[in-house]
Amino acid sequence: MIKRQSTPEAARDGSSDSMSQREKNRHGGTACECCGNEYDKPLEIVQNGVSHYFDSFECAIHTLAPKCAHCGCRILGHGLEAGGAFFCCAHCADKQGVKELVDRA
Repeated sequence: MIKRQSTPEAARDGSSDSMSQREKNRHGGTACECCGNEYDKPLEIVQNGVSHYFDSFECAIHTLAPKCAHCGCRILGHGLEAGGAFFCCAHCADKQGVKELVDRA
């Protein structure tokens, strides 16, 4: 896990710090593994016990979603798998010579 920097709390008398919340978090967030953007509210996705941090679902998908072995699209959802290869649909599996896979009807 990445240890995040803490921001100072408001003074006990109710007065706030002179820096705005945006300035405090500007470089105190966790950098996105895909684009490098530092964001104060990153998404943490744990895959096989390893934490990954992203600033958006788009970056998480681009980095973690498997690619179809035939057409190369990112597989979001259930896809198909045969012999260690992933396919987005039975049509792509068939085009790669995998005849036993079928889409749900």
